[in-house]
Amino acid sequence: MLVLTSSAALAQVASASEELQDQTQPQTSPAVVLQPGKPTPVRSGPLAPWADRMAGYGITFDVNAYNFYQTNPSAGLRTDQQSNSTYFLLSATLDMQKLAGIAGGSINFTETFFGFVHNSRFIAASIGDTTVGYQPPFNRDSSRLSLFTYQQKLLDDQLTLEVGRTHPNRYYALPPCSSINSCFQDLFYLNAGYSSPLYGVWGGNVLYKTSPTSYIQAGAFSVNPGTNFLSGWDFGYERLSGALVMTEIGRATTYAEEAYPGRVALTGYYNTSDHDDNFKTVFGTSKALNPGTPVLQRSGTSGIVLTGSQTVWRADGGRQNNPNPTAIRLYTSTGYSFDTSIPIRFNTFVGATLAAPDQNRPLDTYGVKLNWQRLAEDYTQFLGDANLVSGGTGRAYPRDKFIIEANAHFDLGRGAAIEPVIQYLVNGNSFFDPFTPRRSKDGIYIGTTLVVPLGTLFGLAPL
Repeated sequence: MLVLTSSAALAQVASASEELQDQTQPQTSPAVVLQPGKPTPVRSGPLAPWADRMAGYGITFDVNAYNFYQTNPSAGLRTDQQSNSTYFLLSATLDMQKLAGIAGGSINFTETFFGFVHNSRFIAASIGDTTVGYQPPFNRDSSRLSLFTYQQKLLDDQLTLEVGRTHPNRYYALPPCSSINSCFQDLFYLNAGYSSPLYGVWGGNVLYKTSPTSYIQAGAFSVNPGTNFLSGWDFGYERLSGALVMTEIGRATTYAEEAYPGRVALTGYYNTSDHDDNFKTVFGTSKALNPGTPVLQRSGTSGIVLTGSQTVWRADGGRQNNPNPTAIRLYTSTGYSFDTSIPIRFNTFVGATLAAPDQNRPLDTYGVKLNWQRLAEDYTQFLGDANLVSGGTGRAYPRDKFIIEANAHFDLGRGAAIEPVIQYLVNGNSFFDPFTPRRSKDGIYIGTTLVVPLGTLFGLAPL
């Protein structure tokens, strides 16, 4: 599971829903919401003259780097582990209006390169838990095709079609909090079958804006077992097991429309592929206690997620025309699975963000969050059986798990930022390493994310 959740920043080319839902509170994206009358951002850097010329032809570029460090001093299965990984996202957009006379068309591309990697192969199993922290996949290849789509806007940009190599996290249940490291909904990754967000899959999406602030959308995306061991370019080697079908209805406002803006999205998903039962073999016995027996297969899984945020307080009382006021925003992401044969039945987090605590630093934030997750009962029994056959006590894990979190976003200037996160885990589990004699420990997880918009700094992209 790769948990990168600032979709607009990672995708580089914003999807229609991201453009609609983008909020004016500070985010990890280097994009800054403009005040009325403020000039359009310009490129500034050694490559700016060349980038301006290429933009005139219809070709634009961007490069962003994300460095993730994490450690679990006291939480998880094997404590006091450390991990570091850096992702370099190289992106390009071809404006088909300028290149081929196709109004509203664009070709979008992102390739991700991996570097400065330490311990990423083992960190997920060391932490074990379904939710704690940022748990990167082991990236076999040095790079990965993340995005390669054709997008077409029609009906005065009310209708947007996009197809190609993409990912559902670019469109659906966009994260309501501003911390890349910890703002993700587990139901999508562990139940619905999401691949890592930077591991693009075949897919298509249709979005229609029913009003300037409301929309409906639907999409379908391929489900590829073992996709983390592909480069994204090896098209003929994929094994497609089904499709992930998603729908969403939502509304979003910004400080340009309302003094106290918010957004809400109701997302449904259905994965058509088969999946392993939580507990049973084909003979109805425990799959953990009978590892040589084929596991019972279940067909399809579905669920629903409600995502929302709302500004509830402003220091200026909403009287000033300020795109980044000192404000408090409440948010939530709550998901429920209709299927009892998958690991997570219910997951919700609620939080509060203090934005722009100092108006001299309008992009800083401080936040707190509470996360409650309930596992399927038979899945906790599987974890207990797996622990028993590995030499442990065999005690079933608790169904309910809780995480208390504090987070922050500190602007470093010109789009760069650092985001620290600290969490305390209660009743963690062994999801990523079930066959171990160890038992997950309650304790502390610490993570930091460094965001460096290299494209902006070198003049490839405007600030």
